[in-house]
Amino acid sequence: MVLRDMSNENRKFRELQNQQFGVERRSVTFCGSLPPPEILKQYNEVSPGAADRIITMAEEQSSHRRTLESKVINSDITNSKLGLFFGLVIGLAGMVAAVIGGIYVGPVMGSILGVGTLSSLVGIFVYGSQSRRKERGERREETKE
Repeated sequence: MVLRDMSNENRKFRELQNQQFGVERRSVTFCGSLPPPEILKQYNEVSPGAADRIITMAEEQSSHRRTLESKVINSDITNSKLGLFFGLVIGLAGMVAAVIGGIYVGPVMGSILGVGTLSSLVGIFVYGSQSRRKERGERREETKE
């Protein structure tokens, strides 16, 4: 069995105990497509011209996003107009069918066709209104987060 001198190891251990070790943890967050100016400056120090490239990239992304939003809005407007047009066509066709059915088949048939047409159009309108209201509420919740 080999005995060794523990006094040297004990001394080193006590020295380590007396020393203070510190760890610093830093976290930086930011919102938006551009980092704060201090971080852009650091990017330029690492790679000259990087800040300009980052700013250009953010401008292009912003322009792209606005273009897409414009296309979505225009598409929604077109869909809304088409929906109104086809609703009018279906409503008129249903009323014409109700009148013709009432004249040639009988008043009961005309009433059934008229009420059926109107109730289906009202149902679609109410459902669409509720869907849009729900979608707007979800969007509001997303923007709050």
